[in-house]
Amino acid sequence: MPLDNAEVWKSNQASASDVACAPAKAMLFGAVAFGICLMIFYLAYPRFDLSVSRALYVQPHRFIGSESLFFGSLRNGFSTLFCAVCVLAGVGCVVSLISMRKRWLGLSASQWLYLAVCLLVGPLTIANLGFKDHWGRPRPNHVMEFGGSKIYAPPLKPSDQCSRNCSFFSGEASSIYIICFAAAFLFPADAAFWTLSGIVLGTLAGFVRMAEGGHFLSDVAFAGVFMALTASAIHMLFAVVGGRYSD
Repeated sequence: MPLDNAEVWKSNQASASDVACAPAKAMLFGAVAFGICLMIFYLAYPRFDLSVSRALYVQPHRFIGSESLFFGSLRNGFSTLFCAVCVLAGVGCVVSLISMRKRWLGLSASQWLYLAVCLLVGPLTIANLGFKDHWGRPRPNHVMEFGGSKIYAPPLKPSDQCSRNCSFFSGEASSIYIICFAAAFLFPADAAFWTLSGIVLGTLAGFVRMAEGGHFLSDVAFAGVFMALTASAIHMLFAVVGGRYSD
């Protein structure tokens, strides 16, 4: 019995959605698997972060990057990059929506919106307003092992040692991870490049903060996990709602 036009259209939409979701599912499953491995590791070695931070700590009472112009410049560079991408995403959404052009700088309105949502939900909401303001983990330079007054808290255990803008997980690493992971879906032909770039640059941004005593290793690692989950989940939502929006 032949399918009517509506059934054919629905079938095509479902197929397009499945194709669009495939790379997101791969990143999602990879992030979940890595996240589970991290959880198992830190449950077995909850104080491992102290060992890593101790290697970056120089007596008396300072971390190797705390007074470094080089590390400070890198941090400012990453912050400037995130702010620039936020502005670009906002302008892209406005220009592509109010103009008659279908694309601006090679991206459609839905793609600009996807990028903006990733930036808003990932580092700004989940990382900063969510975990950093509620998990309560003190930063390395605030714990007693490194000259502070706070008690060290393992990454997987909520603490009351910090009230807001706390250590878990890294907002600056998140801001770089999310840019590159989102780009992997915006430019699928170069997905491997953007994914690898995200891992390298996001980890570098996190290492800068570790060297300054602002974050533990697990803060950086879990930032990557959560941002990969965020970028892939939002991509799947956009794909389901709007089909292959990246076309």
